[in-house]
Amino acid sequence: MIAKSIHHFVVPFYYQMSVQKTHAIVIRTFPLGEFDKIITFYTADFGKVRAVARSIRRPKSRFGGSLELLNYGTLLFFERPNRDLQIVNNFDLIDAFDGIKADFDRTVYGCYLAELIDAIESERSINRNVFELLRGAFDTLGDVHDITLLARAFELKFLDLTGYAPQLSHCVVCASPVLNPTLLFSSRLGGLLCTGCADKDTNAVPIVRGSCELMKQIRKSDLRYLARLRASDLNHRELKSVLSSFISYHTERTLKSLKLIENLETLP
Repeated sequence: MIAKSIHHFVVPFYYQMSVQKTHAIVIRTFPLGEFDKIITFYTADFGKVRAVARSIRRPKSRFGGSLELLNYGTLLFFERPNRDLQIVNNFDLIDAFDGIKADFDRTVYGCYLAELIDAIESERSINRNVFELLRGAFDTLGDVHDITLLARAFELKFLDLTGYAPQLSHCVVCASPVLNPTLLFSSRLGGLLCTGCADKDTNAVPIVRGSCELMKQIRKSDLRYLARLRASDLNHRELKSVLSSFISYHTERTLKSLKLIENLETLP
């Protein structure tokens, strides 16, 4: 009698899950066992989602090559309440961004943008603007001339959208205008320091006003129009130094793709 009562109330496993559909970009993949993979997606409607793709590493997997890193498509997944890992049901490829993957440098930068999203965004933190930023960056990365400027633009816009935006107009400590030609930027405090507050962070780094103004312009510019902006070698060095330090401080992570980028930049 007891056994019958228990059987009556058991709900089959798959009935406890709902199927969700959304646009998604593959931002990370990781092997699981012999045949499966854990895929991290950044989605339009659910934010960051981690899901298991069953049997994807078998020769005749129904997923084929659709779930490769950086691919964009329509994702169907079984949502498992209160579980960290969901289950991939289907992924219809929309764009593999072949223009990125045909070039090693562009691929490395594409992986960096994906890794940055993975590092900062928490699971199920929904931000459709971040999704559109990433998709737009991949659309642009395939043929943009200045790849590094695109990366800086993505960093700034992503920081703005996720609430980490650096203060570039006033002193981050006292809020007074910063008027001197050479500025100080504090990653720890989150922006510019005036001369009166320079002692608040002895590790603040100097940048020329032109680099600061370029960052302000980038914030206001669509990624498609970056070609209209001009950055000197000094601007490139300072923006990279300031933003990489700022991101590293606030994520407390060392991104693996940054090491590849460093290697690229040291090649003759």
